[in-house]
Amino acid sequence: MQSYHTDSRRSANMEAGEQELKCPVCLENFTDPVCLPCGHNFCQSCIRAVWNMDDDPKTFSGGPLFCPECQILLPSDLKLEINSGFQNKFQDVLAQDLPQDQSQVTPSTIMCDHCIEKTEVAVKSCLTCDASLCSAHTLLHQQRDVLRGHSLIEVTEDLISFKCKEHGEELKLFCQEDQVAVCCLCIVVGSHKNHQAVKLEEACSEFKKNAQAYRLKIVEKYRQIKAQIEEDQKLMLTILETEEFYTNKWLKWRSESLQCHIRDINTVLKSSQSLLQEENDIIFLQATKLLLQHLRKHGLGSQVNLPHVLVTDQKHSTTEKMKTAEKLVDNLHKVVFQNTQRLWSCLRTISLDPETAHPELKVSEDRLEVHWSKKTTQEKKQKVHIITSQYSVQAKERFSSGSHYWEVAVWKKPYWLIGLSCGSATEEDNSVHCNGGFNNVFCYIYHGNGIYLVCQDLNEKALTIRKKIQKVGVWVDIEKGAVMFYDADTLTLLHSFSVHFLGPVYPVFNPCIDINGKNSQPLAIVHPRNRNNF
Repeated sequence: MQSYHTDSRRSANMEAGEQELKCPVCLENFTDPVCLPCGHNFCQSCIRAVWNMDDDPKTFSGGPLFCPECQILLPSDLKLEINSGFQNKFQDVLAQDLPQDQSQVTPSTIMCDHCIEKTEVAVKSCLTCDASLCSAHTLLHQQRDVLRGHSLIEVTEDLISFKCKEHGEELKLFCQEDQVAVCCLCIVVGSHKNHQAVKLEEACSEFKKNAQAYRLKIVEKYRQIKAQIEEDQKLMLTILETEEFYTNKWLKWRSESLQCHIRDINTVLKSSQSLLQEENDIIFLQATKLLLQHLRKHGLGSQVNLPHVLVTDQKHSTTEKMKTAEKLVDNLHKVVFQNTQRLWSCLRTISLDPETAHPELKVSEDRLEVHWSKKTTQEKKQKVHIITSQYSVQAKERFSSGSHYWEVAVWKKPYWLIGLSCGSATEEDNSVHCNGGFNNVFCYIYHGNGIYLVCQDLNEKALTIRKKIQKVGVWVDIEKGAVMFYDADTLTLLHSFSVHFLGPVYPVFNPCIDINGKNSQPLAIVHPRNRNNF
């Protein structure tokens, strides 16, 4: 009984404590609590609404002012201050109810937009409010009925990218026809009117499900191919062992046959020698007749001819079936390795060289992206007189032999150029080459507002491409003198060149100039994940 009463009192105290954290006016958790001279706390917005305050959050004029809780009159020139001590206590209590990952402060420098006196670090961003929220205000969004429908995401400064550029509304739908995220107005009155659309969460879930399904299919097909190759290997080895067994068996039979033949010949020789020593003519003729009958009976005929067998004859060691098995293995090798595009197996890890970038370009810290930059530093200005050609940057890696393949994500950039420049045969000449005319690209593919061009040594050619390219693949075979451009997603060959390389090859990337923010997206080199060595 004592334990029951103790628990009851503890529960009552907890409820009383929770009640103290709620504003007496809105009956919700406090937002920017202020303390009146009488000791009662209210939300700043609530007490202002009760008193019909003006927009000044601190100074009030007119009256009379009173406490809604105890009804005592207050000075008309009352100045309200945020009760920071009570707010800190309030936030500590709220933080205890938050999940562990939300109660931890992130290393982000984004601050809460709703905090006034003491600004806290933001842990979430609200797309509906266009604001970043600390842990206390995040909890308010989760508890208040009018705020529960707001969209909370991981804290970010770039809220604009989560909203429709045309209507400024939150991107909540996914257009299945155009495969892009859209807002509700886009489907009703916008450019995606009457298109089939689903919720963004459903689309993401479906994409993840499809990606997993594709992954399982690919794994299963490779398992089947591997099992088939292993089974084919066992079969061919069994065929070869069987053929070897029967070849040895045939050779053994052939050897026994020859041995028998030799024994018969030896018998004939011995009989012939005996006949030659016979002096009686009648006995000689009778014995000769019997010997001929014996030879005919054993298939030796009237004349004894030794079979012509060469020790070096290869007819019995390399049979036709062995040749057939070898031919089948060669066909399988051709199907797997020669008739199949294995571009991805040669995917190279390359990086950009900031020292070769045009002054108006910016290379990312990981040296995988390059885009047009409006900021020109003094160092860049001094560099302008050195590099005066196209707005390009060169890769740090160069290729002098072998086959190489790399991919570049162009996404939906309206303008870009991807090509090759050729260096000199010696290192000394390459240093001059890199600092000077490296932008003299001898071979490239270019996209300009929907038009695709390929060029080699100033000879341009237009390409007919129906599907817009998201990633470009470049294949270079130094020994064969070949350069090929691919749609990297479909491995469709776009164009190929025959090139006579005079020196090492340098990949070159040109994101092109940006006008009014329409071509600000970077060119991004695609790096293979979980593969360090090639």
